[in-house]
Amino acid sequence: MSFPSGLYNLRASPAAGLGALYATANGPNEIVTVAPQSPPFVERQVWRIEVVNPDEELYTITRHIPGSGEALPEKPVTTSGRPFEWYISSLDNGSITFRAPTRLIGMGLFTGTNDENQVIIKPVSVIPDGDASSWQFKAAQLG
Repeated sequence: MSFPSGLYNLRASPAAGLGALYATANGPNEIVTVAPQSPPFVERQVWRIEVVNPDEELYTITRHIPGSGEALPEKPVTTSGRPFEWYISSLDNGSITFRAPTRLIGMGLFTGTNDENQVIIKPVSVIPDGDASSWQFKAAQLG
């Protein structure tokens, strides 16, 4: 079953520190971090997940910017970096994993967090019960 395209908040599970921490964009070519879901971070914690190939569970994930792509009078023009592709897999506990495409054999490159509250790539053996970090997700509430 493919993951549905849409706007989401992504909570690290388990979080690097105490409390709920969410994937947070910091601008083009900047490191994605995790932060509490509170001002001033909330507007940078909405992610657009789009299906690329549902048979392979391949998706792009980009930061959602309200009004991006729309030509509106007197509004600034915004840019975004190129989207990267990720494999999204659902786990039995309702969480998901993000895995980068790789040519490595026997190893997956999964997203996780570190002690500096950064979202990082973690190599994980693809044997059953490999220790890949997971994420909780919820539909983003725009308002």
